[in-house]
Amino acid sequence: MFVALLIVAAVAPVQAQRRTIRYLPNYENEPYHFGFLLAYNQMMYTIKTVEDYQSIPQPNDSWPNGTYSIPNTECMYVYNVETRQTPGFTVGILGTKRLGRYFDLRFIPSLSFSERKMVYDIAIKGIDGSIDMQTITKSIGTTFVEFPLNIKYRSKRYNNIGAYIFGGVNPKLDLASQKDNKETDIEGHEFINNLVTKRFDCAAEAGVGFDIYNQWFKLGIEVKMSYGFLDIIKQPAFIYTAPIDKLRNKLFQVSLIVE
Repeated sequence: MFVALLIVAAVAPVQAQRRTIRYLPNYENEPYHFGFLLAYNQMMYTIKTVEDYQSIPQPNDSWPNGTYSIPNTECMYVYNVETRQTPGFTVGILGTKRLGRYFDLRFIPSLSFSERKMVYDIAIKGIDGSIDMQTITKSIGTTFVEFPLNIKYRSKRYNNIGAYIFGGVNPKLDLASQKDNKETDIEGHEFINNLVTKRFDCAAEAGVGFDIYNQWFKLGIEVKMSYGFLDIIKQPAFIYTAPIDKLRNKLFQVSLIVE
């Protein structure tokens, strides 16, 4: 028993010396913080299709301005339409205002770059009744100027790590919404040959993250989802918009934030 007490007495000071150093101890009490954001994103669309759109025939001149004329064709049907995403990235600056012990207000003006693809499976019905299936992929480049404003709720800090959740709104402007949508026919006439979307959108977003403190700065790692409020599709009457009733932006993003 006496030996055990001696061991405990010897080990206790060593354990005390190993206690984690608490970096930036007054960080949460400061009224303002500034930093920058680097992120990986995947942009996509949420598509609401027209009811029973596979059975709605598209006349031969429903292609943009009737530019594509398919001989011996009676009509076309959009058999399937879906969206695919490719990797993109986001850069931004961050300003944070302390609202309370656990609440912050964040404003993060950002630039987001990505590309989305719309894939159409089209059934072309010939005059003789034959069916020819074609798959057409249209690429939609996107450059968003974003202005996210959200509320961050922080947990109580444990040594040099803290968790948080956040939510807010994100007004955004697509600078590339009209880019690369026009082509020229053999007679030199321009026509639209892609899905055309509206420039402005506003999204609701929410996410979770961790704050990691060190001697010089705080590193945040977070994941968020963003869902657009507005229907962004423009509705010129041609085959790429015929099956779509409503089209909304959706985004998944993983961010590194340095403050």
